[in-house]
Amino acid sequence: MKVDIAIVGGGLVGGSIASALGQSGLSLALIEPRSPRPLPVAGFDLRVYALNPRSVRCLDDWGVWSRLAQERVAPVQEMLVVGDDGTSKLEFSAYRSGVFELAAIVEESNLQQALTGSLNGQANLGLLRGVECLRANWTESAAVLALSNGEELEARLVIATDGAESRLRSQARIEVEVHEYGQKGVVANFHVERPHRNAAYQWFRKDGVLALLPLPQGQVSMVWSTADAHAHDLLAMSGGELARAVEHAASHKLGEMRINGAAAAFALRRLRATRLISPRLALLGDAAHNVHPLAGQGLNLGIADVESLASVIGGRGLENDCGAKALLRRYERSRKEDIVAMECVTDGLHTLFGSSLPGLPWLRNAGLSLTNQFPPLKKLLVKRALGKAV
Repeated sequence: MKVDIAIVGGGLVGGSIASALGQSGLSLALIEPRSPRPLPVAGFDLRVYALNPRSVRCLDDWGVWSRLAQERVAPVQEMLVVGDDGTSKLEFSAYRSGVFELAAIVEESNLQQALTGSLNGQANLGLLRGVECLRANWTESAAVLALSNGEELEARLVIATDGAESRLRSQARIEVEVHEYGQKGVVANFHVERPHRNAAYQWFRKDGVLALLPLPQGQVSMVWSTADAHAHDLLAMSGGELARAVEHAASHKLGEMRINGAAAAFALRRLRATRLISPRLALLGDAAHNVHPLAGQGLNLGIADVESLASVIGGRGLENDCGAKALLRRYERSRKEDIVAMECVTDGLHTLFGSSLPGLPWLRNAGLSLTNQFPPLKKLLVKRALGKAV
């Protein structure tokens, strides 16, 4: 079987690049060993994403956004960031920024289902679900993929969206730089006593970073990024005990909380591929980079990868080889600055609020309050959060 582009990994980023290339005039194959997760029968998915307006616009352009179960999507119209002294703060408002929303909170399963609905009717796409890519052999003019069903697939370009442990990245001998934070992100959903009014909250605390994101039906999604030992303690708590711990950490901002379902956790680390490309190969999403979740920008970076590569391929002009080295270099150059900038922001905040050096606690909290009172700097931060060029 021969195609122009083979996409290995049909998660959110893999599905997005397949959708984005729907009108490219190129033949595509999407290889995904797992079936998309269904929407939860009760409550909300534990894994949610804060999509900035740029990502929402992209998904809308690709015909995905309209397929979401919209009643399960929550807008973020305000955001409050509180320092670890409990009094310094930084506030953002969609209204004062001249936009409808700062972000949209979307469940992973909701987005997966929307992508599946979009891809099922795509004329230029062959879906290979339940199939795994075992290995790749690279030639000057194509890549040949050996599949778990015994078949071979030849493509002029392979797009790796197969996650942080990318097999294709390893086979292409692209090295990665990894930093383990020694933290886990503890996630859970809660019913709250007081209306959240579509506001997101984030507390920088001595025991980590606590975020509460709005969900429909009077619920919030919690992400508590904290040291491994503290994460272990949180997961060992009963639902009621965890709710009381979160209430206290959130200064009772939303009143009494009641857990909906069980808590879970995932390890936090920073990962960056030293190269985004190799002959006939492009890395996107988690295969290319992981960042700390405190800024909520992981999937937004992945969607920006998709937007950039789709633009490069769509604007290839007279170049009839979609895997040409010049095109891949153009994609890599377009993404490096954004990826490094987001790493610097997340690492900088993690280091700043995780340090107990003398004088630093006062300095970081004073800086938070000063930023809140300096409109030009707040405007720059809002533009970055909205996915706009600064």
